[in-house]
Amino acid sequence: MIGITGNQSSPPFLWKGISFKQDDRVLKIGTDALLLATWIPKIISSSQYILDVGTGCGVIALLLAKAFPAAEVIGIDSDLNAVELAIQNAEVAGFENKVRINQSSLEEFAAMPEQKFDLIVSNPPFYLNHILPVSRSMQSAKHATASPAEWMDAMTKILPEEGKIGLILPYAIAFDWIREANQRQWYCTRRLDIYSFAEELHPKRSLLCLSRALDSPMQEKIIMYQQGKSYTIEYQEWLGL
Repeated sequence: MIGITGNQSSPPFLWKGISFKQDDRVLKIGTDALLLATWIPKIISSSQYILDVGTGCGVIALLLAKAFPAAEVIGIDSDLNAVELAIQNAEVAGFENKVRINQSSLEEFAAMPEQKFDLIVSNPPFYLNHILPVSRSMQSAKHATASPAEWMDAMTKILPEEGKIGLILPYAIAFDWIREANQRQWYCTRRLDIYSFAEELHPKRSLLCLSRALDSPMQEKIIMYQQGKSYTIEYQEWLGL
């Protein structure tokens, strides 16, 4: 992951033709967000209403807006600095009429649903009951105040029967989310495990697609690095490097 350093605004991050402004008040764009934003259009052919939870600088919301031209996208974040930055990035990308950014937690947003979404995506905070870091951006982006059960309860309130959830999680906690989903009759239908190296026993990240369909999940894997820590050809082609 790319960390927050310094006290000044950072150079823009260019990805897929979109320039993303970054600064030290908001967690910078990292690999997890790019993985999720790349994977979703590969496994979902179309979407009309997308919700990006914990949008940060808006990277996932904007990349999905580009991938799904007919979709309306809403990004929510509880941090005002993130909301302001995401709004700026939407304006610079020319998506200010297509992507709406709101300051809200998932729980607050789900309590007053204005509409249903056919797709909810998130790179959620995953540290629960851990010692908080000094950085406020790291606190809000990576340290959870709600459990996977609470997240699932909130998300399923604003999803129709045919809706889908796309997540990227550390492998070590992916089963916790799948278990909570199963208890609510939601199931993992697609899974992509990301390994750093081929010889590793366990992946570093798991990308999950959850839905109401009780089917055998389609499972895939990608290895990021070869010897010398250069990217594998497979990973470069998949991510579009």
